[in-house]
Amino acid sequence: MVPKRAQFLTYGSDGQCADIRKFIEDGGVLLDIRDIEKKPLTMEEVNALVGYLDLNHFLNPMSPSFDKHGLDKELPPRDEVIAMIVKDHTLLRRPIIRTNRLFTIGCDKRKIAEMLQISPNGKPSTDDDKDNGQNKREAANTAG
Repeated sequence: MVPKRAQFLTYGSDGQCADIRKFIEDGGVLLDIRDIEKKPLTMEEVNALVGYLDLNHFLNPMSPSFDKHGLDKELPPRDEVIAMIVKDHTLLRRPIIRTNRLFTIGCDKRKIAEMLQISPNGKPSTDDDKDNGQNKREAANTAG
């Protein structure tokens, strides 16, 4: 079986990102890691990343730059926000985990596990895990 792969965008030494990285790798997923502090994203890469999605999903309200740029009050036009992200990558929430078709942002292990099809405890999913999940859903559906 071919191992699962994902791209992992992080920024510098971040304890939460390190925890999520370990969680994913323990789940058997091979990560292509990119530290955007050392290798910043280009304008084209940020545009491709955000596409037509709501920019609020990508913005890090905990970044000091978030308040400094007044993003807590009102978002400037999309192109300006993307230009801000290119200049200051701390504005991006992280980690950003991408596969060929899907991506997730942040440290929600449940969402990450669902997207990467690994068990919520960070171990590779087995057919038994899938069967148990299906049986629990069937039991919940019949109970209501």
